Amino acid sequence: MDIKSEPGNQNAVYRSDPFRWGILFLIVPIIVSSEIFWLTFAPIASYAQDYFHTSAQSIDLFAMSYMLMYLIFTLPASWVIERFGYRASLIIGSLVTAVFGIARFAFAGSFTAVLAAQFLIAAAQPFLVNISTKVPANWFPPAERSTASGILVMAQYIGFIVPMIVSPWLAEQYDMRLLLGVYAAIALVSALLAIFFTREKPVTPPGPAAPAESMGLLSMGRLFLNRNFLYVLIISFISMGIFNTIITMIEQIFKPRDISSADAGFIGAAFVISGIIGAVVLPLLSDKKHRRIPFFIIGISLMGLLCAGLTFLTSYPLLLAVAALLGFLIMGLAPILFQHGAEVAYPVQEGASFGLIMLMGQISGVVMIYLFGRISLWTESILWPMLFLIVLAAAQIPLVVRMKESPLFQGNHLPVNPERRA
Repeated sequence: MDIKSEPGNQNAVYRSDPFRWGILFLIVPIIVSSEIFWLTFAPIASYAQDYFHTSAQSIDLFAMSYMLMYLIFTLPASWVIERFGYRASLIIGSLVTAVFGIARFAFAGSFTAVLAAQFLIAAAQPFLVNISTKVPANWFPPAERSTASGILVMAQYIGFIVPMIVSPWLAEQYDMRLLLGVYAAIALVSALLAIFFTREKPVTPPGPAAPAESMGLLSMGRLFLNRNFLYVLIISFISMGIFNTIITMIEQIFKPRDISSADAGFIGAAFVISGIIGAVVLPLLSDKKHRRIPFFIIGISLMGLLCAGLTFLTSYPLLLAVAALLGFLIMGLAPILFQHGAEVAYPVQEGASFGLIMLMGQISGVVMIYLFGRISLWTESILWPMLFLIVLAAAQIPLVVRMKESPLFQGNHLPVNPERRA
């Protein structure tokens, strides 16, 4: 066990509890389960339409539910976490996810019941994903908190990949009811692990408390008056909206080209898996080069072309490659954009800048998925909604070329702690 005293406070004793990694990996499965429920029907939208005897727009509601409910429940979830601790939020999120995951299976024959259960599962998601910084703060020393938080974020990505591969296989080889039952069983086991085997915090703290971060109205107002941050906000709005739309509409995008649900699912999996790689590689390169803006200009300039590739290419191997590169760029640029947003937002704290970017991303997901579906319905074609995404991607270019490096990177200097500048 590592025992440390905080400099300047000889009475503060810290210890790294060996069970901290166990706590972390007991939480991972329920986060994965929550994201599985989000994208259950994305790669098998046509199967879901036939099974529930409903329209494509009605199936889109399953994915949109997560974005809508995040907007409503993210602040209540954050309040529960700060007022009662992460375990209270974890228990609420786990119970609701498991109970209504089982309800989806039990009432599998009723579209209304399954959709209602989906909205309640979506309401539980913020109670699970919003603990991604609180758990590391309670259990991990400062040097390990970023890694621990990254693992919990990675759990969300795993949850994106699973239904892309598993849903088409279960739907084609078995039936929709079994698919819902398998996901319900995973959620039940995951919830039991999280509820019965986690603890709020170790007896001895692992290090100094993480600084509290505000997301108040005053901070929000200051951000909306910051032109450099507004560029970040608009680009995040469009890019995150494109990501959510593609991953939600994955089967509908490729079905007109006679690509099966299973193959569409593999394209979606390639999109996310390469995105995970990009989220590791591109931020490392950005930090090493001490630059943000060149990465934004190159990545966003390519985004429209890659969306065009997804629209017009018919070769399956080429579609896999284009989807992988697009995922690499969108998900890889996201953490750089979040960090740049925090830098240009200074002295507003990171909690406010990150929270506002995430909220805008959820709003854009709802708006763009809805418009995508409506345009597809009106035109009876997938071409026009895809052209809509291409235009939006291209519209970011004039904005990104106006962006400037944050004060921390201007002049090719290494980032400097603002408190140490004198």
